[in-house]
Amino acid sequence: MEIKRYLPEFAHSLCTRFEGENIPLLLAGGWAVCFHGYSRTTLDVDWICQRSHYDKACELMSGLGFDKATDGMASRFKHIRDPSIPFTDLIWVDDKTFNAMSETATQSSPPLPVPMVGFTSLLAMKLYALKDNDERGYKDLLDIRKLLLNNPAVVNDEELRLMCERYATPQTFDMIKNPS
Repeated sequence: MEIKRYLPEFAHSLCTRFEGENIPLLLAGGWAVCFHGYSRTTLDVDWICQRSHYDKACELMSGLGFDKATDGMASRFKHIRDPSIPFTDLIWVDDKTFNAMSETATQSSPPLPVPMVGFTSLLAMKLYALKDNDERGYKDLLDIRKLLLNNPAVVNDEELRLMCERYATPQTFDMIKNPS
């Protein structure tokens, strides 16, 4: 899928600014879902960022005109002057997790190339979100089903079962495979 038709130019610009400060990012969330074959709308831009860069990343976001709206496992930023810029979320992970995710990352297509979270990392994130957030459950479950449907050769049933047990619950596998 050509994400360049959908990826806002500001997201590419933001990634470039972070790279210039030696803060690596991986694009995730709805944009990564689109990249991996399931086209759906999203109202924000999610990035994976190392928690060890927290202070520097937040300072950079502030310098770029963003206010921090929420904080926790992820920080949500809103641009102060331009309401057309969607919320930007920095999802904080430890260095070990970021490095593991980077190993399977891919690059989106030019002219707006950005590092994109790999399929299995995205699937793991969606499974984890499914376990921990009831209000997002339907959306994440639909994303998982569509991602698997559009990428049938990437993860086999046994791998999916193990991922469900690790990141969600053992019952999640049946919930994904048997929609009823």
